[in-house]
Amino acid sequence: MTTILNVNMRTTVTVASVLAFLFLEGCSSEAEEKIISGKAQGTTYVIKYVSEHSVSQYSVDSLFEVMDSEMNTWRKDSRISQINDFSREDTVFKFYDNTKIWTVLWDMTWEIHRDSYGAFDPTVKPLVDLWGFGLNHVETVDTADVDSVMKFVGFRTENIDFDDIETRTEYVESHISKGDGRSQLDFNAIAQGYTVDMLIDLLVDAGVENAMVELGGEVRCIGQNKNGIAWRIAVDKPIAHDVVDGRPLQAIIDVQDAAVCTSGNYRKFIEVNGIKYSHTLDPRTGYPSYNGLLSVTIQANSAAIADAYATACMVLGAEDGVEFIERMREVRYGVPLEALFIMNKEGSDSEFEFWTTPGWSEKITWLD
Repeated sequence: MTTILNVNMRTTVTVASVLAFLFLEGCSSEAEEKIISGKAQGTTYVIKYVSEHSVSQYSVDSLFEVMDSEMNTWRKDSRISQINDFSREDTVFKFYDNTKIWTVLWDMTWEIHRDSYGAFDPTVKPLVDLWGFGLNHVETVDTADVDSVMKFVGFRTENIDFDDIETRTEYVESHISKGDGRSQLDFNAIAQGYTVDMLIDLLVDAGVENAMVELGGEVRCIGQNKNGIAWRIAVDKPIAHDVVDGRPLQAIIDVQDAAVCTSGNYRKFIEVNGIKYSHTLDPRTGYPSYNGLLSVTIQANSAAIADAYATACMVLGAEDGVEFIERMREVRYGVPLEALFIMNKEGSDSEFEFWTTPGWSEKITWLD
């Protein structure tokens, strides 16, 4: 049985907590397009909004710092790195989750993991390291290596669990417990999308009604752009080689009050055992996933959901991914859930096949 995620409610609770750390500017004299851009989370970001209200660069930077201090696996001082380094099985890792980021992401991830039959799994970190997608490159990986790591990969309470400790009236602290001390977490496939959601909520709380936030290709839009029409979001053509004159585009999608995120396996590769592998790992098997699916673009009511669903579909492959999306469209009433799959055409490395949900079949502008 599948349940509906109350994402808007949970996001509001978390952002309200985060905003306690941030400073919002007041109103300016007239509505105009404002742009904030920079680098964060190992990529670039752009925030565009049309409003008489303003949000400070300090607020944006502070929000990124809050998320990084909790979920950045590349930072040794982050909360997630401390949890990953914690190997004791006889006690729990205690902390105060003052932003509620852990509570929200854990609950969301648990439901997506269940709904995707394990294709989406935050305990994939040991596999990321094993296959050389982390800090260290590896030359070889054998079956014994994979089998050994898979003993403690799996989003199961006997491996790792999270609890909020509460009294009848107040939150006390949070606990992480490990049934296997080697279990480690990586929320990269949802945390970036969730950061986009928090940035949108930051803008909304400041009084902004028309905005677009893009972080590393994960996008969420509210209202309209400066021309008074829907925001136009591009989907890249899934081409592996470097492009000198910009990135070639496959399609344009009009987006209003929704998030659009894309996951693909056509740019990031490693070579292990003399074979090129994409960065998509299947946590159910322990091996890189290759199933002919080049990219998945998802529209949802939150960037966290769109980000996670796109990753899950890349693991599931075209056939099972279509089934997953169609099933989630049936249970998520009122949610603008749409999808675009781009696959290799059988027998060709340069021609593509496409699948879209009905809501997008006539609304996508296709490009050559």
